[in-house]
Amino acid sequence: MNKILLKAIVFVFSTFVFLQCTKETASEPEPIVITEPVSTDPNVGCTDAAATNFKSTATEDDCSCKYDYVSRVSTKTPQDFTKKVLMEEHSGTWCGWCPLAKETSNKLTINPRVISVEIHYNDEMTADKDKIFTPLKNKYGYPAWPSGMVNRRKSIVGSTYIIGESDWSVNVNDLLQTEKTAAGIAIESSLNGNDLTILSHVKVHTATDETYGLGIYLVEDKVAGFPQANYASRNSLFQKYEAYNLPTMIDNILHQNVARDAIAPLIGGLNIPSATTKNGKIYKKLFKITLPSSINVKENCQIVAFLMNQKTNEIINVQIAPVGQLKDWD
Repeated sequence: MNKILLKAIVFVFSTFVFLQCTKETASEPEPIVITEPVSTDPNVGCTDAAATNFKSTATEDDCSCKYDYVSRVSTKTPQDFTKKVLMEEHSGTWCGWCPLAKETSNKLTINPRVISVEIHYNDEMTADKDKIFTPLKNKYGYPAWPSGMVNRRKSIVGSTYIIGESDWSVNVNDLLQTEKTAAGIAIESSLNGNDLTILSHVKVHTATDETYGLGIYLVEDKVAGFPQANYASRNSLFQKYEAYNLPTMIDNILHQNVARDAIAPLIGGLNIPSATTKNGKIYKKLFKITLPSSINVKENCQIVAFLMNQKTNEIINVQIAPVGQLKDWD
């Protein structure tokens, strides 16, 4: 009887220990909540009045701004970012040589690392000159048509920033040799009717003493309904171009990534805080705009955000995202 009783006691005790261990193992640990420290310095904090934690006394932004926007951008960034190239092309429907430039641009942008923006002048697609054409003209001078800039860098086969179509490829390909960079951009947005909300994210991995700025184009892709003059039609000097076989007025042409607005300044840009460029914090900025009435198909709109050196205005990196869609870090 003593042995039976002893066995029963051991069984009960073992069962109790097992259940307790199972209970402790199955229970979830208490969540660890990590919060960013809030600066007690009245001069340091969120300087954006649109943020929910705007600090009216702050003169130095510490990248702590929070917005009434549910972000889907990853809080983890890659070790380095894909280096992309921005082409800013001067165009116009009256420009008979512009079909040649459009062909070259279309071929180059097959590579997803090449992003183009068409800046139209004196035609039906001309955007607000004070926000787009004039700032670029004041910085770089009057362009020829067609012409363009590649990352706002001097041409490697000349000494000018604004370069002709024939030199675009060599400049783009030279820049594409650098595959990675320390600076990256992520974009997300929402479209409610004609009201567009954009949340941009900027990360700089390597500390720098240079000052950076954020510029943003709103572009409309595949714009139809505006015939294009074509001087290359049946011109024997341009038989290698598709435009050679097209009529002198191309009725069914689609104009790619036409600049419709500048959401952030194109020259100098919106200042990126030193908390990002020196301390590696992610800089976020919310923009709210109403789509311009000039836009034909709002679903074809895209956001082109680029990081520039504020001293030289050379493009450091660029990102593109259709409105209403997320473009995460890459």
